[in-house]
Amino acid sequence: MEIIVKAPASCGELVEGVLNGTPFLVTAPISMYAVATVSDTFSGVHGLGEKAEEAVARTLAHIGQDSLPYGIRLDSAIPQGKGMASSSADIAAVSYAVARALGRELTGREIMDIAIAIEPSDGIAFTGLSHVSHTTGELFGQHFNVPLLAVSIFDVGGTVDTIAYYQSKGNSGNQDEAYRQLLDTVDQAFRTDGYRQEILLGQAATASARLNQMHLEKPRLEEFITAAQGKGALGVLVAHSGTVVGALWTSDTSAADIEMRRQEMAAEFRGSYTYMQTARLISGGVVCEIRP
Repeated sequence: MEIIVKAPASCGELVEGVLNGTPFLVTAPISMYAVATVSDTFSGVHGLGEKAEEAVARTLAHIGQDSLPYGIRLDSAIPQGKGMASSSADIAAVSYAVARALGRELTGREIMDIAIAIEPSDGIAFTGLSHVSHTTGELFGQHFNVPLLAVSIFDVGGTVDTIAYYQSKGNSGNQDEAYRQLLDTVDQAFRTDGYRQEILLGQAATASARLNQMHLEKPRLEEFITAAQGKGALGVLVAHSGTVVGALWTSDTSAADIEMRRQEMAAEFRGSYTYMQTARLISGGVVCEIRP
């Protein structure tokens, strides 16, 4: 028996802020994964960090089990400390895999509850693009017809400790009205489709990136936005509590065009932004494969 569970990374968040005193975000899951394997063909714990091991313990307690009688392995392609949901993906993958191996299927909310007991969570366990509180786990809404936008991911360098960041983050000024407008833009996007939908999502992401500058500044962000849009990007999204910045391209932009444009941007911002890779915006949620 082998249970294989994939949970996606994120390129930061489509939108993140505080509204009516409650921190929230709109997820931006991408095609990069943490993969947990639970199997009876090997034993022991392999590749799990401290947070993932805590997730195993919390999952067992949640489903009323004392131990996992199988081996478990975690493999992840997600960089740590960059705001790409590396811990959230690890936790989601191992939690679902452990529970499924023991006969339980966890919901997105159950996974989220396990995650936020450990640290603020990106909410990538929820299907679609989700409007959630990353501190309480409350799910405010989900959008399911996710356009497969391409995301060229750049890194401004360094790392951010998520727990320490949220403990120290101030919310200077009242930005409630600005965030209401951004959430309305996202809602409008999912009441339409096609190119109009993609334009609205790019607008919301870019506006949120700009608002976040007072909380965690990205160097040369305005120049980066101007350059990306000048090359045809829909806009830019950021890791609001991390170091990555993504240029958003329409879902029908060819791979060759994206490669050419991102090379030009990498050259223009050499020394400030380091190109990582290009991924796709996707629906959140875990994917489980069971092998006899």
